[in-house]
Amino acid sequence: MADSGPRIAPLPREQWDDRLTRVLEAAPGGADEPMHIFATLARANPPNPELFRRWMGFGGSLLAGGLSGRLRELVILRTAYRFDGRYEWAQHLEMGEAQGVTRAEMAALGDGAEGGLDAAAWSPLERAALQAVDDTADFGAVSDETWAALAAHMSEGELIELLMLIGHYLMLTTVLRSLRIELEPRAEAAARRVPGGPAA
Repeated sequence: MADSGPRIAPLPREQWDDRLTRVLEAAPGGADEPMHIFATLARANPPNPELFRRWMGFGGSLLAGGLSGRLRELVILRTAYRFDGRYEWAQHLEMGEAQGVTRAEMAALGDGAEGGLDAAAWSPLERAALQAVDDTADFGAVSDETWAALAAHMSEGELIELLMLIGHYLMLTTVLRSLRIELEPRAEAAARRVPGGPAA
């Protein structure tokens, strides 16, 4: 599939409503380099005025959920890599770093390190959560073996949240690829600093 730019352009500044303006001003890059994901998905209103708001609420609840920030970002980055989501990969590199994910670990998550995922020393819970992503990519569901490893460390609520997190970023990667949403220069520069990850 040839990439000929975004299929739907981000809303220009003069069309931002108050809600979108607040979202973009608070996001990395601010209003000077607005995040294309928000300025594009906001076009769902109309015809569905609730879609953007409710998606923001759902995504926000996962980013401020019950999983540790480090585990959350590891799972998001691995999901972005396995499902070819360069946009989400690039956006979450800085977020991962803020939660203690090292550059070497990021390279392992994106198979940019010798030895791939095994190049980093993950905790048993982290390794099981990353395997859950790989199971989902390879088989469409988490295997019994991986589930048992997760259940040894997580409550039922945390298990559900983990699956929802993987599913949400799987969905986002497919939506953003089909829309051909382009990375902002700030995020593109971040992606180039880490070996591996989804191809440009």
